[in-house]
Amino acid sequence: MIASWLVRRMMRSYFDQINRDDLDVAAATAGMTDDCTYQHSSELGVEEARRGKKAIAEWFEGWKKEFPKRKMVLNSICFAAWPLSPSNVWIMDWSITETSRQGVEYKYDGVMAVHTKNFKVVRGADYISFRGLPRLSDLIKPAGRA
Repeated sequence: MIASWLVRRMMRSYFDQINRDDLDVAAATAGMTDDCTYQHSSELGVEEARRGKKAIAEWFEGWKKEFPKRKMVLNSICFAAWPLSPSNVWIMDWSITETSRQGVEYKYDGVMAVHTKNFKVVRGADYISFRGLPRLSDLIKPAGRA
């Protein structure tokens, strides 16, 4: 019970760090292995996986620029093994409100799956719900591109 509480507190602290306007990308990726893979997916399918800490950091930099205001909340978390095991799988249910550079606010939620080995993230994925996001047809520009 105490181990579970500690890990939940640690993850809430991580989410608080992500919510900062001056998101420290190096700190956000510090707990990942150099060859970590991360992918985002949704009802529309799976986006290309980012391979390597450098590629994941570049994605974070782009996200930080495109969405300078973010509020990500950890709703719940569960573990496949004892919470402080060096190798584990964590499943986190989260919600987010983010505001783009253009001032458009988006609210949605998702589930993050994280696989750790030796206390480092080796693989992760976000499964995003489109509830609360605009329809894709509303995002199509006259040139036919989203």
